[in-house]
Amino acid sequence: MRTKTGQASVHVRLNGARLWRWQRELVARLAAHPAVDLSMSFADGPPPPRAFMLLTTLERFAFRLHGEHACDHLDRTAFEGPWIGDGHGARLTLDLSGSPLGDDPGDVVRVLYDGAVDDDALLVALLDGRSCEMTAIDARSGRVLGSAQPAIEDPAVMTRGLDCAYTALLRLCLRVVTGPDAGDEAVLAAVATPPAIGLGAVTRFGLRTLAGKLDHRLKLLCGQAPRWFVAWRHLDAGNGDVTLPGVEAYRFLPDDGLRYYADPFLFSAREGTFLFVEEYVEATRKGIISAASFEPDTGFTTPKPVLETAVHLSYPLVFAHDGQVWMIPETLQAQSIELYRAERLPDVWVHEATLLNGVDGSDATVFHDGGLWWMFAATRDWRGSNWDTLSVFYAEQLLGPWQPHAANPVVIDSRCARPAGHVFQHGGALWRPAQDCSDGYGAGLAICRIEQLDREAMRQSVHSIIRLRTEGVLRGPHTLNRLGGIEVIDLLGPRS
Repeated sequence: MRTKTGQASVHVRLNGARLWRWQRELVARLAAHPAVDLSMSFADGPPPPRAFMLLTTLERFAFRLHGEHACDHLDRTAFEGPWIGDGHGARLTLDLSGSPLGDDPGDVVRVLYDGAVDDDALLVALLDGRSCEMTAIDARSGRVLGSAQPAIEDPAVMTRGLDCAYTALLRLCLRVVTGPDAGDEAVLAAVATPPAIGLGAVTRFGLRTLAGKLDHRLKLLCGQAPRWFVAWRHLDAGNGDVTLPGVEAYRFLPDDGLRYYADPFLFSAREGTFLFVEEYVEATRKGIISAASFEPDTGFTTPKPVLETAVHLSYPLVFAHDGQVWMIPETLQAQSIELYRAERLPDVWVHEATLLNGVDGSDATVFHDGGLWWMFAATRDWRGSNWDTLSVFYAEQLLGPWQPHAANPVVIDSRCARPAGHVFQHGGALWRPAQDCSDGYGAGLAICRIEQLDREAMRQSVHSIIRLRTEGVLRGPHTLNRLGGIEVIDLLGPRS
């Protein structure tokens, strides 16, 4: 929606009786954007439901929610600034007021919440324990400009759920207003009407929260909290498609109960075939990278530590390039993406370079295509989640410099954003496994076909959703990798 030259005149219209902190963050970012000439105004509208305000007030005391949150209710003075104005002549109006449209001559963007203009639909969805699809549309034509399906990391606490949801909405609005036009041909109409939010819905939410937290506490006290397991199987000859059998087809990598293994990756060289995993040690509450070797007669050996740093490590992406073997482990706590080189496989690694710094990125996945190196990473912004947001970076050389994609974040969808293994080729196309976090972290996999990947756009389509469930498996798969006739996944199950 941004003009090609000069600044775009953007007007933001808000409901003056329902002002949230996330909207103040939006205004601040737009005002600071070099390509935006901002103005904003207030429209008349209903205040937030009283029952909702009571709930968030009680949560602050019950869960010790200190500091600022996206759903903090603000007054108009928090929005004072040189941008206050009627927006007359603005090229684009971002209307978040929910009020009837005026006769604006320019483009008008509105957000629908599960198909409704009223953002009460978002509050209702969270009270029901589910996410809400938020869609930005051209209000005149109904053309879809972008969408977001936020992850709800803590569905038992409304305030935390809204931190995730409103941050996803913040990123959606910024992308639509300041990024390249990525709208599609779909047309939506606002036809849904959210039910009223009353004390009954809030009470039911509170009781469900209490029951869930008590159940979780009891499992922790009894040593029954679930943990991750790595599983593997031999692939049938010629099995190039991504279809997974039942859990019974897999062999589990055993552990001693003092640690768990997750994020499995495979690598083969003349030294042998190796399985690299995150090893989470219960005593230290920190992840390290460990590796196991493959023995044809017995399977994988017990993993041994090969890389440990001062921060938690996971997702050991291992690959070969230019005669060397490289690893990019997740180093989220350091807010950087680091590259290591193998001096000896599988157990001697040296730090080679910092690829990106100051990036809150998880599960960085690199590959080479079309003459460029590409990096997919789950990114977190403000008070949001990295379960639902995918950003892309590119470089001409592995060591960089790496550049952010113009359309970042390219995906805001808890069902198919976060990387879950190597990008691979199949049937002449690029494919990527992604985490399905729509029903909690690592609930399953989305197998996505990359339809377009260049400096202007990244588009994907979801081919299938894979979830494996038995009496002993609660979530997963969470990661998927294949190499040399072996497939590895990880699953979440109760402690034995």
